[in-house]
Amino acid sequence: MQLNDKWQGLCWPMMDFLRCVTAALIYFAISITAIAKYSDGASKAAGVFGFFATIVFATDFYLIFNDVAKFLKQGDSADETTAHKTEEENSDSDSD
Repeated sequence: MQLNDKWQGLCWPMMDFLRCVTAALIYFAISITAIAKYSDGASKAAGVFGFFATIVFATDFYLIFNDVAKFLKQGDSADETTAHKTEEENSDSDSD
């Protein structure tokens, strides 16, 4: 659908990060409930698969967090480089 091209105002890496965090929390809560509240085998299996899904979402969360952190660090270093160049251009280096 290429929504990232249609909606330019959203920070898509942050939206993906929030999706992973909320999915991990929801799957974890449902897995705990399935195992603690019900004693049949199907609920235990659902809890185990829920914990597995939680681990997958947590791994995705970690990888996305590293990508977002790298992206933000690159943005900060680019801003510092631009500011440093601007200072050098604006400084009066005439030693006469």
